[in-house]
Amino acid sequence: MHRILPFVVSTLALLSLFARAEDDAREVRISPDGRHFGGWYDHDAGMPFGIVRPIVVRSVEGTYDIFSLVSVPRQTDAEWNSASNRCIVTDAPDNGGPNTWLVYQKQEHEWASVKLDPFKDLYEEFSKTDHGASLFRPSILKIRWVSETAVSFHAYCNLGTYMITIDTKEEGGNPVSKKLSDGLLEPTKGQQDSGGKGG
Repeated sequence: MHRILPFVVSTLALLSLFARAEDDAREVRISPDGRHFGGWYDHDAGMPFGIVRPIVVRSVEGTYDIFSLVSVPRQTDAEWNSASNRCIVTDAPDNGGPNTWLVYQKQEHEWASVKLDPFKDLYEEFSKTDHGASLFRPSILKIRWVSETAVSFHAYCNLGTYMITIDTKEEGGNPVSKKLSDGLLEPTKGQQDSGGKGG
């Protein structure tokens, strides 16, 4: 019993240090015009919530959230177009794959958001295999705007590595997928770190 107690105390101390390290995680992505930002930070909300990750898109001069959600620390990213009127936000809280939103400016002081599904066609293709849809595992490696309205996702899934492009001005945002490789291009440590905590 006397030997177990120091081990338990030291383990709890280490867990406390890890929790504080998670709590310090913070990312901010400023829009090119400097007027808005997308960002997230990790915060230990205590029991029963644990460590949570609020994600927001907001004006740098105000406290009103243009877009917000609460997730958990794993893989998060945001990318602005050059006109600073559209921002892609991705978040992958679990192994089911990333959730993807387009946050866009409708008028000067009016913003809206819509959920996108870059993997829609690939999911349908994989669903027809012997594995079934439940084992589909997509992931986004990099987001890049190729024009003011078209965005590309360098991504991979069970079927291989792809470049997926969506024209966000089109209703429904139908993805166009170009296969790059049959293999899975795993993210490097640098790519994981650029999007927050990798998992």
